[in-house]
Amino acid sequence: MGTRSLTKVIERYTDKDGKTERETITCMYRQYDGYLSGHGLELAEWLQKYTIVNGLGLDEDRQVANGMTCLAAQMFVHFKEGPGNIYCYPPDSKDCGEEYLYEIENSNENLLITVYDTWNSKELFHGTPQELIEEVIGVEA
Repeated sequence: MGTRSLTKVIERYTDKDGKTERETITCMYRQYDGYLSGHGLELAEWLQKYTIVNGLGLDEDRQVANGMTCLAAQMFVHFKEGPGNIYCYPPDSKDCGEEYLYEIENSNENLLITVYDTWNSKELFHGTPQELIEEVIGVEA
């Protein structure tokens, strides 16, 4: 039996009235290794390399995503290695047997990850990818 997880990519933006809104772009279902020291660590290590930009330059020398929709597409490219395990689910998916829910969102210039234990209905972590790595490994990475 696997440890299932959902990973949602969320776009934060300010609407015309100045109110912060959140829109879930996509949801990735992972059949196994969804726990913090598995998927959580792998996700954080992958995300810490990225900078979110608005428009691409000609000589981009860093790992970038041109907005959160670009990051969402790159996430599937990174994690999907063949048939099974990783699936693209509708953005509003829930109650899929997942033990963990990971939410990735943009906050100014930073990416933030929030991790929930869905079986016990509690938040386990909220912070940057680097902070999640440090928490999982137990040392500064």
